[in-house]
Amino acid sequence: MTEKDFISNWTKQISETGVKNFPQDFASFKNYEELTLPGKTLVIGQEFFDSFEILSIDGSLVYQAENHLSAKFIIYSNRLKPTKIKIPKDNQVMKELISKYENYIDTLIRQIEIDYKKNFTDAKNSNTVINNIFRNLNLIRY
Repeated sequence: MTEKDFISNWTKQISETGVKNFPQDFASFKNYEELTLPGKTLVIGQEFFDSFEILSIDGSLVYQAENHLSAKFIIYSNRLKPTKIKIPKDNQVMKELISKYENYIDTLIRQIEIDYKKNFTDAKNSNTVINNIFRNLNLIRY
């Protein structure tokens, strides 16, 4: 098996079992604000006085998040590039949802790493392989 085959197999396996969508697959919440997004890939930009820029990949400012927690919530919610998302007003709810999501992502990473080490004894490219699988699935972990 080549690394390319490994990436393809894992991408297919995760796709077939269904990638969990953030935040709806981790909990529901009632007290929220709605944010309009451009329907494009977003990244966290620079920090300015404890707030974080949310940028499109072309560098355009989309939103100024009030803290790193909010920035991560927006980025994780943007996996399917929606034009509107709901952000909990309660930071504790936001923190719990992000924690559940990051645990899910970390579990996927551990499973892939274990399988990678079984198939490739030198295991020197595992991070690159995992990044390629995540890129194929449009998953991100901050």
